Amino acid sequence: MAQSATTSPQATANPADVRIIGLYGIPGSGKSTFLKQIRGFLNTENLTLCGGSKVIEELVPGGLKAFDALTSSRKTRYREQAIIKIQAECVQSGKTVVVAGHLMFWNDARQAAPDPVYTQKDLETYTHILYFDTNPNIIAQRRRDDQGRTRPELSVEHLRKWQDEEKSLLRQLCYENSIIFSCIVDASVPHGLPIDRIRPLAVLQDYWKNCETLNKTVAAQRLDNIVASNHSLIETMLVFDADKTLAPVDTGEMFFKDRKDDPLKTLFQSRGYTYTAFRQATLLYEEATTDSAFEAGCEEIATKISMYDEIQNLLQAVTQHDHVGVVVMTCGLRLVWEKALARAGLSKSVSIIGGGRITDGYVVTPETKANLVARLKDVHGLRVIAFGDSEMDLPMLKRADQAIVVVGDVLTRSKSMDGHLHHAVTEGGLRVHQTLVAGSTVPRLQGFLEEPPLIILWKQHTIDSLTERHLPIFHATESTAAKLLQTSMRDAKISGPALQEAHRRAGYFLATAYLTNVIGLEESRVQHVQGTLTTSHRLLNEQRTTMVPLMRGREPMAFGVCEAFPSAMFVHAKRTEDLQAGHSRGQATVILVDSVINTGQSIVEFVERVRELEPDIRIVVVAGVVQADTVKTGSLIRKLACKGGNLSVVALRLSANSYKGHKATDTGDRLFNTTEVD
Repeated sequence: MAQSATTSPQATANPADVRIIGLYGIPGSGKSTFLKQIRGFLNTENLTLCGGSKVIEELVPGGLKAFDALTSSRKTRYREQAIIKIQAECVQSGKTVVVAGHLMFWNDARQAAPDPVYTQKDLETYTHILYFDTNPNIIAQRRRDDQGRTRPELSVEHLRKWQDEEKSLLRQLCYENSIIFSCIVDASVPHGLPIDRIRPLAVLQDYWKNCETLNKTVAAQRLDNIVASNHSLIETMLVFDADKTLAPVDTGEMFFKDRKDDPLKTLFQSRGYTYTAFRQATLLYEEATTDSAFEAGCEEIATKISMYDEIQNLLQAVTQHDHVGVVVMTCGLRLVWEKALARAGLSKSVSIIGGGRITDGYVVTPETKANLVARLKDVHGLRVIAFGDSEMDLPMLKRADQAIVVVGDVLTRSKSMDGHLHHAVTEGGLRVHQTLVAGSTVPRLQGFLEEPPLIILWKQHTIDSLTERHLPIFHATESTAAKLLQTSMRDAKISGPALQEAHRRAGYFLATAYLTNVIGLEESRVQHVQGTLTTSHRLLNEQRTTMVPLMRGREPMAFGVCEAFPSAMFVHAKRTEDLQAGHSRGQATVILVDSVINTGQSIVEFVERVRELEPDIRIVVVAGVVQADTVKTGSLIRKLACKGGNLSVVALRLSANSYKGHKATDTGDRLFNTTEVD
């Protein structure tokens, strides 16, 4: 076939990863013209454009003329062979394929119904379908003007009826077969506009580039940006669902209130709460309105939202604390909740992760929420308290350090939540509290043995428990870099200068990979080799940073940290009294370096000494190995963090093994070859 995918030197793609996009629309809707036009807009190096009829023509001896004379069953076999061929070449080349095809024919207005020409193999192969819902008046004119083809003259009303039949059937088939589907009214491709302003190209590019893996990456980047924009001393993140959690509303339902049937309800009933379902929901919003109309609709919805008083008061209270962040993760409409929070005066202190339009770049699913909560804990070292109201929030609630179910009025809250919540508590081990809002007096699982305990959000002790200070911990335990660096440090045959070098390398790695994120960077100006000044970066307040190795075995690792931050003050300290007022006065950060933390007692003593000198200074503990029990809830270091704050831990490895070395196994003696000294 002239435009079919061809073999390339790329590795064969996984069949599950290929994307085969179907372009549908009745004859005259503009599919062939669109395929010609987009070549000038999109980089087609990894994109193949073809017509299904062209593939059939190459498969059938005698071409399309012979094909037209075949029986219905033989035509079906050739159509199946054509899509199988396209799929095979797509897998082989690794390219995305866009195929112009036909769903049904209805060229005889006297027929009671159209003739379907799609096959089951089409439904098994296509991953996305884009339907050209072109104005029937335009199609009728094109059919009359087309001198290259002989087409029966059909009334505008018949063309419209044909379109309606196709759209209805195609949407149903796509929902049933997990194919992402979208309709566009205007398939024209005007010059002079960016791709994201040309709707058919924007949808096609969304089909082509977006996938579940990319969605996870983009959502994670959005979260990382939010964490980076929060106060640098953030320790706890409160994560809220939006619809029915912040207020007793469903924004999607409100958006489609003028529809006879709620398209979102139909969608999720057929597909469940999957990635493809939420991607499809975004396309439903795209189909419904232009960008400007969408924003106006979101503004109108936001004016009708009254947040629960209990939730709004809680948000206003907790956002007064610099070490507490708040993020709303919504499967609903981001723009609505941005506007609603702005109206409540919370837009500057509450961030939002959500979608609703292609330009958002991602969608939020229940799994997305769970992954982001896990990322807050595992990557950013934060304590996470999650609030949700429905079964879609349970994956997120399960991953949080503390889970709270928001219980609204019995008439408006989720009807299915009780069953799912009971299963999560009894079978999934979920430990959860619940809070009543909007005057509700009927808790979840009332009368059950597993009824979650109640908390009252406006009570001061509740706010105190949500905002108590905690200890951020950042470690590289499972990273490949840490595993490689640890090898030399743990090898019993390595000691002396070689072991010192291993510790220095570990210190440099922790400084560049972790401390730069924990403390932050600032820009500086340096002389470029070409003779001009250029922008460089250094540790935030590097010249106001004091580095303290707990002598003597911690010095090599501290030298590695110092190499990354050469402007920092370096202070040797064997005893806490070695730290003097001048070492911390006017400083922004103190970095305490230890090679192994077994009990945490030494670190606690040095932290207390630093706080005695400068109560509010930031303290970061850097260590090669931290015994896990020393930083768990209730430990000396944790209690110290809760009492004073501004304390965090960076480690190459968290270890469950509690072992205190002696002589041949002591890190300090191995570093300086003193294992034989009494």
